[in-house]
Amino acid sequence: MIIRYLWRKCDAFGGKPTDDLDDAFWVEATRDEAETVIYPKLLPTEIAESRKLAVRYHKLAQDKDLLSRPFCFLVAWDQRSIRPLPMDFPTATMWNTYSPFEKMPEAYVRTLEEIKYIKIPPNYDD
Repeated sequence: MIIRYLWRKCDAFGGKPTDDLDDAFWVEATRDEAETVIYPKLLPTEIAESRKLAVRYHKLAQDKDLLSRPFCFLVAWDQRSIRPLPMDFPTATMWNTYSPFEKMPEAYVRTLEEIKYIKIPPNYDD
């Protein structure tokens, strides 16, 4: 699995503004990785949504030469929250110029637990 984007203090998991929000990572997976590593942590409805999105965005993945990793997820740092999302979510036009995602050096992980050990780039806004 590959990680290319970071969302600091992600609020996309339904957290309240008063909650301590965790950083989240954009995880791109192959079908095999999704089925063996991520799907066991998801509800059946979330698995169905992930599969539907991979089929829907097949053409976009092909155009971007990302065909091998069309299964995409927003994963909280502690893995308590995992959300299947369209593969263009971090760069979608819906964000205009205000995307909460930051591009980061690519990180390859074999398990979601490895996310805890990724060196997060410094936040220069703090």
